[in-house]
Parts: sequence; structure tokens; C-alpha cells
Amino acid sequence: MSPVQTIETEGTETLVDWFQRNSRYVSIGAGVVVVAALGFWFYGRSTQIKRLNAERGLNQAKQSLAAGNAALATTDLQRVATRYKGTASGAQAAMLLAQVSYQQGKFAEGVQALQPYDSEGAAGESLPAILSLIGDGQASQGKLDEAVATYRRATEAAELPGPKALYMAQAARTLMAAGKNAEAKVIWEELARDPKAAVVQNEAAIRLGELTAQPAGKS
Repeated sequence: MSPVQTIETEGTETLVDWFQRNSRYVSIGAGVVVVAALGFWFYGRSTQIKRLNAERGLNQAKQSLAAGNAALATTDLQRVATRYKGTASGAQAAMLLAQVSYQQGKFAEGVQALQPYDSEGAAGESLPAILSLIGDGQASQGKLDEAVATYRRATEAAELPGPKALYMAQAARTLMAAGKNAEAKVIWEELARDPKAAVVQNEAAIRLGELTAQPAGKS
């Protein structure tokens, strides 16, 4: 066979010929694709089951709360919050658990229930609300500086202007409670002139009037 003929033969190799010659590698590649597809399916399925179980557990706890059985509700909420961390229902369970604890005057326990959800990865869209609740628990324990810092984090985590304004107002109120009127006044002034903070502007005007009528405390 001449060199020219060899080139023509190689150039006319069909797809079937190529698959026959590389069948071993094709099989390995196909196996990898199948395994990856199965892994993706199992992950999606397990995530769905986890979400459904979390929702079911949360609904059961809510029913216990509605029936006035706080003890059973606490147990159910603790189970959901612990077992289904990273789900929306888990975050809601943690918030409800904290609220139940706060109502009983157990502020440290309420904050402790929320701390595992003190990140976006764990809390998702609920992070600002969770941080706000943590701040409430800290403030109720007299940890005012910690509460202010937590409310500021909630403000930064919030995306909508309304919630941002509410969390900023919480920080300002706590600063006033701590006697840090100068710092509080800065926040109230910012809220008073921000058109997106309409939800708290009436309060901002009142607070500024109060602060103007008395000497500002040290920051």
C-alpha cells in the first residue's frame, strides 16, 4: 500500500470503527456519566425527603403549640431544629423554639437555640430575622453592646429596605438603653432622612426630639 493510500484509509475511518477501537474507554466514560447521574438523583431525592420530613415535624410542633402544649412543642421544635439544620423548616423551628423560651423568661436558652443558625448557610433567607431574635435575647439579658452588634449584622444581612430600617431602629433603641445617646442619634438621623425607611420615620422623629431635649450621652 502506498503512502497516499494509507492516508486515505485513515481519513475514511467511520464512527463505528472508532467506537470499536476505543470501546473500552467509551465504556468507562459511560460508566462515569451513569454514576454521576445516579449520585445527582440520590442527592436531589434525599434533599427532598429531608425537606418534607422537616416540614412535617414543624407542622406537628405548631399543632402542639396551638393546643397549648408548650412542653411537647419544645421537644418537637428542638428535634426539627437539630435534625434538619440547613432547611427553611429547621430555621423556623429554631425561631419558634427561641420565642417559646423567651416567653418563659429563658433568654439564654433561646439564644442558644438560635446560634446554630447564625450563618447564611444554615439559616438561608431567615438569617436577618434570626439575628434580630438573637439580639432580642441578648438585650433581655442586659448584654446591650452584644445586642447592638447583632442588630447591625441583621441590618447588613437584610436585603429589603423595610427590614433594614427596623433592625437599625432596634440597634438605636438599644444604644439609648445603654446610655449611648450620641451613637443612637446618628442612627435616628439617618433613618429620618432615608425615604426608604418610612416604616420607622415617625419613631425616628420622636426619638430625635427626645434626644435633642437632653444632653447626648457618651458614645
